[in-house]
Amino acid sequence: MASFRYSAIRDSGERVMGTIEGADRSLAISRLSEQGLHPIELREDAGDGATSFMSITGGRIPRQELTGFTRQLAWLLQAGTTLNRSLEILSGETFSKSLAAALVEVRGAIRKGRSFHDALEETGAFPPFYLSMVEVGEATGTLASVLDRLATAREREQKVRGKVVSALVYPIMLVVLSIGVVIFLMVSVVPGIKDMISSSGAPVPESAKMVLNVSDWLIANGITLAMVVSLAVIAMGYLWTRTSLPRLLRDVALRLPLLGTLLMKSEVAQFCRLLGTLSAAGMNLPASLKLIASTSPDRRILKAAEDMEVALRRGEDFVVPLERSRILPPLLARMIKVGAETGNLTPSLLRVTDILDDELDRLTDRTVSLLGPIIILVLSVFVGFIITSLMSAVISINDLAI
Repeated sequence: MASFRYSAIRDSGERVMGTIEGADRSLAISRLSEQGLHPIELREDAGDGATSFMSITGGRIPRQELTGFTRQLAWLLQAGTTLNRSLEILSGETFSKSLAAALVEVRGAIRKGRSFHDALEETGAFPPFYLSMVEVGEATGTLASVLDRLATAREREQKVRGKVVSALVYPIMLVVLSIGVVIFLMVSVVPGIKDMISSSGAPVPESAKMVLNVSDWLIANGITLAMVVSLAVIAMGYLWTRTSLPRLLRDVALRLPLLGTLLMKSEVAQFCRLLGTLSAAGMNLPASLKLIASTSPDRRILKAAEDMEVALRRGEDFVVPLERSRILPPLLARMIKVGAETGNLTPSLLRVTDILDDELDRLTDRTVSLLGPIIILVLSVFVGFIITSLMSAVISINDLAI
């Protein structure tokens, strides 16, 4: 019996980590579910220190590739091709090693009589939301249409994610360029001026002394600093998939003025999109909210989904917790409430998602237009301080000569 290390979320929202034993990953996941734990990460605890890593969030298979596979499988099923034949056809496509290996496992499990959902779950390569959609599709006999909705939802999510990433690339490039310019000045330009100041014997202003000291430190410790930064990047890459570092950095980013608003708007749009997609697939609202609560990385959204599910169980208005959380503007929350009262919840959720996507587009453009000048201004202040400090030292030399 293998031992697995896990990271999971309780129904209360608390994140826990530990180990559990099971004959395979599927059994380990089932045992965690019986304990009221919703797994986020699960990896085999190898005794020799090697790690057979498996991410419940779908980290093994690239996002775009999984979306492409889902879209193609939906097309084949809608054309009347059987599931087994569709998987056989797709096995001949050029996929990554991770997806190709998962398809081999899935086909083998289906030949043994397992359902498509169980076969996908046993690979450990597909996210919970994906598995739940497939399970609903199999249970209702609408697998092709459910996969089509799932592919559409993933495509829209990736489009939004791409916009956010694109919005961040330009500011990050400016920050890197700014740091490079400052380092170039301190390492290449300042030492020449320092020699001139030192040979003159003129008094050096305090601001110039500070600039010269920083320049000396960078020259003396440049190699060490570069090694430390490289090791920090490697360590962050290692910890990114093995700890709660992404959640921690994301919580920090959410507190930033412009970036935090952009990220929060993106998460809220994704929340409504997932809820609308699950509703359109035929999953009942309490189960949909529970699934989203177990997979959402945002604490506010997680808390709102949990409160909405509790309200439904008590027979209360489930929109009240959504309004109280303030993750949605009041008008959009009321749109969802009206949709639920009139029996048009799914169209209302999808319409709210479209509105949030439009708002995200405008916010992205505004963020890019504001961050660029702000970063340039900060760079100008740093460079201006360095130049002004050095010029004050040069002027003191001229005063001494007079």
